[in-house]
Amino acid sequence: MENRTARILQFVVSLLALMGAGFATGAEPTSNRLVLMSEILEEERAINVVLPPTSAPDARFPVVVVLDGEPPFFQTAVERMRRVHSGLIFVGLENTDRTRDMFPKPVPDKRNRGGGADRFLEFLEVELLPYLDEHVPGDGRHILTGQSNSGYFALYALCRAPDAFEAIIASSPMIGWDWETLSTCTEALFASRKTLPRSLFLNHGETDSVRTTDYLPQYVSLIERLAPIDFRWTFEIAAGESHVPDSSHGVGIAFILRTGND
Repeated sequence: MENRTARILQFVVSLLALMGAGFATGAEPTSNRLVLMSEILEEERAINVVLPPTSAPDARFPVVVVLDGEPPFFQTAVERMRRVHSGLIFVGLENTDRTRDMFPKPVPDKRNRGGGADRFLEFLEVELLPYLDEHVPGDGRHILTGQSNSGYFALYALCRAPDAFEAIIASSPMIGWDWETLSTCTEALFASRKTLPRSLFLNHGETDSVRTTDYLPQYVSLIERLAPIDFRWTFEIAAGESHVPDSSHGVGIAFILRTGND
């Protein structure tokens, strides 16, 4: 218990130091790597935090949680989203066991790995987001971005915990790994909600994995048939691009900010 408390205290102190680091308006952002000891996952999880360049002490910003948040992917994603809007906080969540965390059930074609998505989602809801809400200058809005396998998880998070994130960006989600679970979960969500003020950006490349291209049209059809009228979404095919198009984060965040739900 003492070790866990010490690690959490170190995490909190690091975030407080980060907030007081004196970012000036127009300054280039820097990524700060912090470690949180998760009681739910029973392991340490590293995050990379980038605050927007501002000198206003009372400024608040949406928090964008970027799955697969290791460098250099995280920095590239941040750069593309900041070109659209600089007033965002970015939190890159690094992987420890990606396949375990991304899928709700063991996946036969992945050597029966997976099955940890619900615990991972609980970690996000119960541990990570509350700490961020308390220790970074967020405005209460959370956006989740995922791609490929983590794009699958982002869609699973939407149907399992629709109140956790105001918006989702899912690029080339590998729905084909477990279409049955995702479709059943999504249908249940839409059946249980007469209103769902959330935003979703979906895309894949013109030449993409069949586990995306063969299944995403079915997911889109499900939204068209069942989603509440206030559920805001779009689906794009990126011409000339392949799996996880380079344009995903920039185009995705532009859509989310343009259609942001109140």
